[in-house]
Amino acid sequence: MADSAQPPGDERVDPSSGERAADVDFGELTLKERIALATAQRPALGLFLVLFSLFAFTFFIALALVYPTVAGLFILVTLVVTLLGVGGFLILRRLDRM
Repeated sequence: MADSAQPPGDERVDPSSGERAADVDFGELTLKERIALATAQRPALGLFLVLFSLFAFTFFIALALVYPTVAGLFILVTLVVTLLGVGGFLILRRLDRM
C-alpha cells in the first residue's frame, strides 16, 4: 500500500522524461473548459439542466401566448437583473485588479 494520500494512478508523469507534469488549477481554466470538465464529470446533471431549460422556455412561450403583458414584464425584469449582475461583476472585477 502506498504511503501517500493520493489515489493510485493519479500522479501525472511524463514517461519520456520521468518528471511529474504540472498540476492545473481550476481557476486557470476558461469558461468553455470549465463547462466541458463539468459535463465530462457529471453528464446526467448536464442533460437535466438542458431539459429543464427547454421546459422553462416552453413554459415561457405558453405564458406569452396567454398573458403577453406578464411575459413582457418578466422579460423586462430579467433584463434589468442581468444588467445589474453584469455591472456588479465588472465593478468587482475592476476592484480585484487594483
